[in-house]
Amino acid sequence: MSSHTLLTLAVGAIIVESIGLILIYFSALTRKTIRQWYNEFTLGAYTVDITSVLIGTYLATLFTPNFYLQLLCVAIIGIVHDTSFGMFLNSINTKSSKILEFFKKYAKEYGKKILLVDAVILISTLLVSNFLLNHLSNANIIFIGLLSIYVSLLFVYSF
Repeated sequence: MSSHTLLTLAVGAIIVESIGLILIYFSALTRKTIRQWYNEFTLGAYTVDITSVLIGTYLATLFTPNFYLQLLCVAIIGIVHDTSFGMFLNSINTKSSKILEFFKKYAKEYGKKILLVDAVILISTLLVSNFLLNHLSNANIIFIGLLSIYVSLLFVYSF
């Protein structure tokens, strides 16, 4: 099995984000806060989501070359990140930062469900990256990444 690359991880994160945006846009079950995230922070929200996932998945690939252990590691990394970030938010005054204030509101609305959703996103990104790595050329991976960015931005600016 080949090793993940930053390219496959980034495109994997972009694809997963695109699917998430489509689900959020068309789902009646989506709460107000997640739609507000994209409506208010637009490209910044999209970028923060993708870079956060990219960092977590890349760290998991550094810990072990074993794909199954990477899946476990990335879920643990997500839980540690979300828990630490929640503790950080609760320990500071967030009133002077729109984005930190938003994260606090988001955490209050979704609670522990964030841990599950983020784990699914991180694991899905590794799964997609693995598929890309083993089945497509770099040129096709880049093309799919560009196509996914295009679709994502259409949805980001539709909220």
